Amino acid sequence: MARTAGAEIRLAAGSHIGASPTRTLLEDRARAERIRTAGGMVLSVGVIADGIGGENAGERAAELTVTTVFESLQHSRERNVPRLLEAALKEANERVFVESQKSQRKTNMGSTAAIAAIWSNRLYVANVGDSRIYLLRGQKAFPLTVDHTWENEIVASGKLSRMEASKHPRRDQIVRSIGYESKVKVDLGLWLQGGEESAAEARAAQGLPLKTGDIVLVCSDGLIKTRRDQRFAHYVEASEFTGLVRGRSAKGAVDRLIKKALRRQVDDNVSAVILEVPGGVYYKRFLLPAVGAAAAFAMVVGAAAWAVPRLSGAFAGPSAGPTIPALPSGVAYVSEIGGRAETNSAAGNFETLRSEQLVAAGSGVQLRTIGGTSYVRLGLPDQSIIYLGPDSQMELLEIEGESGTSLRLNGGVVLVSGQGSGSSTISVLAPSGVLAKLTGSLMGVYWDPVAGQLEVDCFGEACEIVFPGGVAMGVSAGQRIIISSQGEVLGPLAIDPSRYAFGQYAGGLVLAATPEPVLAGGSGAQPSRTPLGPLFVSPTPPPPTRTPKPPPPPPPGPAPTQPPPPTDTPVPPTNTPVPSTKTPKPPTKTPKPPT
Repeated sequence: MARTAGAEIRLAAGSHIGASPTRTLLEDRARAERIRTAGGMVLSVGVIADGIGGENAGERAAELTVTTVFESLQHSRERNVPRLLEAALKEANERVFVESQKSQRKTNMGSTAAIAAIWSNRLYVANVGDSRIYLLRGQKAFPLTVDHTWENEIVASGKLSRMEASKHPRRDQIVRSIGYESKVKVDLGLWLQGGEESAAEARAAQGLPLKTGDIVLVCSDGLIKTRRDQRFAHYVEASEFTGLVRGRSAKGAVDRLIKKALRRQVDDNVSAVILEVPGGVYYKRFLLPAVGAAAAFAMVVGAAAWAVPRLSGAFAGPSAGPTIPALPSGVAYVSEIGGRAETNSAAGNFETLRSEQLVAAGSGVQLRTIGGTSYVRLGLPDQSIIYLGPDSQMELLEIEGESGTSLRLNGGVVLVSGQGSGSSTISVLAPSGVLAKLTGSLMGVYWDPVAGQLEVDCFGEACEIVFPGGVAMGVSAGQRIIISSQGEVLGPLAIDPSRYAFGQYAGGLVLAATPEPVLAGGSGAQPSRTPLGPLFVSPTPPPPTRTPKPPPPPPPGPAPTQPPPPTDTPVPPTNTPVPSTKTPKPPTKTPKPPT
């Protein structure tokens, strides 16, 4: 096993010649190992290579590709993971090409290659050919690579439409492979939108933060290719992946996937690699219906009855943080950093973010935290505060502009407090186009870039969600609203403050809650709730008094149970995405965006 960010990464790999009696060569190679590079990086790496060529040329190409990749990674001092993977595949390409030129029999030999590497709890990928990489999160499988086929390349060039290209006899022909030519173009995109995004956007998604229970699957096309006996079916459907691997060891998961393909008489070699972040805990959903945006808006104004948990007690703020200095408009002050954080330089490269650094807002200004206990505290000129949570990334678009302060959350969690001197508006934009808006008070926002799901937690009275097209809905104190990738709205649910248990300020949010379902019935009725109390401590501490004020008397009724204080380890979301009622089939060409 490999250790990354405190979790033991479980690794396994396996291959099989397939069920066809006419196939006599195993041209696939699969390997998964924990390695240490010459630069001191410890990586959990899984590689699949599917050889191409007659006789044993494909077998040799796949073997040489995998061997070279691991040797290159181990000997490299490169600290940038995408460049590290790219260099390894380019070295493999050179070795295979040189060998192919030594013999007429090996002239056309080559191999696909797909690499998944986990470092510092983040996922990086590299790909050449049509071997694939999937992320299994919750009960869904999300494709992270696109196949380098003639069809996909011609559609990307704009020369043919998808429909036209799908009818072409060359549609499934591989146009990129290791060793076929002297140079190779390595795909370093992490394609969260199934190829609909630009190459630059896909590459920027590298370093995807992983969650507890995530499983990375690397496989050859034999696992997911179209079946000969069923035109619209595959040897193993992507919708079957999680059911086959959950609850098993990494080796057991690999074996189960391969056996499923063999039972369906797969006519090709079949290979799989599993990299698993263990310890996944799955929580039952709070049973409320998923509704559309319009219905959600009606819900808030009281057109329906909803069961809403009552929150007793209050969130206790911590000791006051450092005072935010006087700042010019458009600039944020880094008042506190926990763990590792980075921001991009003018040249576009990420550099270490330091405490007391000034960050000017603007399009393309990115900040990210790396690691499960990392965070950044930003102070704004009006004394508002932005907390970027662990393994998160945001773009700081504007500070105190005409519409207030706005940021784009590209992944992870952010906690914003608008209780500055001017009660300014802070807007958090999700890549889906949904906007979470705060005026004063306190709000938490979580974006899952893989599932395409947005979650908004309102700790105060002035939270609002604005959907594409301008439809808006208010969110009351103590409520969580979830918006799925399909625009469905779930909620209101109870807030889970432990998600924001990072840093000196957010770490002081302690909830003493006793969930009690309360029906808000009748037209115009509002959900019953108990006010949550003060949530914000001013950055400038008030002068101490000689005699401290006694605490307020407890509310009537049974005393709430005090939960243990939050730890530095973030708790996974208690709400998993609602799976689609239709079982998706993995595309044989361009993967579709996650739903």
